Amino acid sequence: MAPQLRYLCLALVLLLACHSARSQEVADPAFEPPYSGGRDSGGKIRWNGTIGMVIINGKLYQQFGLRPDVPLGKWGVGLDLTVRIDEGGNLKEDEWDEPLDAIEKIYYVRYGAPGDPLYMRAGALDNVTIGYGIIMHRYANTVQYPEIKRVGAYVEGEIGKKGIFSFQAMTNNIRELDGPGVVASRIAIKPLPKSHLVFGGTLAGDGNQYAGLADFDDDGVPNLLDLFADTDDRRHVQELMNLLDPNEIDSLIQWGHLPNIYRLPEDYRNRKDEVILSGIDVGIPLLKAKKFSLWGYAQAAQVHDYGWGWSAPGVRAAFHPIEIGLEYRQYEKEFIGDYFDFSYELERAQVVGDTTYATKESMLKGLGKAEGMYGDLTLSFTDIGYLYTWALDMHGEHYPSGKTFYGEAAATPPQNPTKIRKLAGYFYQPNQPEFFSEFSDGAIYGGKVFFGIAPNVNIVYDHRVTYANGDTYSTVRIETMVTF
Repeated sequence: MAPQLRYLCLALVLLLACHSARSQEVADPAFEPPYSGGRDSGGKIRWNGTIGMVIINGKLYQQFGLRPDVPLGKWGVGLDLTVRIDEGGNLKEDEWDEPLDAIEKIYYVRYGAPGDPLYMRAGALDNVTIGYGIIMHRYANTVQYPEIKRVGAYVEGEIGKKGIFSFQAMTNNIRELDGPGVVASRIAIKPLPKSHLVFGGTLAGDGNQYAGLADFDDDGVPNLLDLFADTDDRRHVQELMNLLDPNEIDSLIQWGHLPNIYRLPEDYRNRKDEVILSGIDVGIPLLKAKKFSLWGYAQAAQVHDYGWGWSAPGVRAAFHPIEIGLEYRQYEKEFIGDYFDFSYELERAQVVGDTTYATKESMLKGLGKAEGMYGDLTLSFTDIGYLYTWALDMHGEHYPSGKTFYGEAAATPPQNPTKIRKLAGYFYQPNQPEFFSEFSDGAIYGGKVFFGIAPNVNIVYDHRVTYANGDTYSTVRIETMVTF
């Protein structure tokens, strides 16, 4: 599909956000996040000040920051005004060296709340599901934060009487709009308002999967293959070849004083490869009561130029504080469900060997049929904590890995001698032959511990581990957070 058509689709649903209507009588689970979190500030600015340390790509930085949350009526703005200084006392300049960096200081801008007739959010996207999830399920543009900051946008809402039309749209990164990057939209219609039967159509894609390669010095050589950090590899190699005799270069390489400058990889910036998915869905409330709802739904999707898959029946029940979902899925050849998932930004494009690149789309080639089950469970208790977990178990011939598990939880313990005020953790392991087997690319786990040392003052330990390109990346933050 032409890029212009994708832009038109995204523009259409964004324009729809200019209209509003009354909310639906029964909430469609396609628009209900598993856990929205957050708390009402009562119209007051919430300030968090931080002083601490963070390890990014093996390098230690001291960091100082302000993170205000500013409510403006139905609007709200969250900022991340953080300065990082290395062991030599030097500012981490790549976070402040160009005008567009100012955009990245906006952690989010929001309007309304999920479930309102109009809800918008720009900045950090932690949990985006389009429709019932067979194309985009709990996508996050923050899996590499703060090493890589993406400023995304999400909008959902309704138009027409009693919400006859509803819509969702998102993009992963405003900086990638010329690609474009990851964009997705869904438009749904309720042709028989009294029955609440909903039909939806989804279009999603990644205009350039190679934009997912991390390249901090922007020289066309991904970090994993970068020979000379913080400088243009090709320019530096040319300077060395002009300065040194070829025999000298060969000797330096042989003695290990110089990397093999003759094996530079292809400039990935010369590559562009898109992937497009489309889907349809239908949902209907089976039972509705004041404190209980039960929805049934079915969905199908196709990866263009590859295969397709479907799920039916799917059911979702909600009775506070519990929400449960369950569905049967079947994939035809060369199809993966939840294509844009929690770790998509890690799997989007990867380095293979010393000179080759591979996209997530390339994983589809040769995949066989598969069938299995999906299920999730949410427990949410105000001021106590929450638990959310989901699992997908797919199996079939020539479908080597189909077990995916995700879990997250947070708890606010009562007063205790250890002064622990909050605990939070998460674990994600995609596409493994067995649940809880060895870690591989795309796996992520981490957690936070908040230790209270005074009223409104916490020491926060934040540790995250990610697996990508056959390597393990660890990020640790220890900071003092002051709320005022």
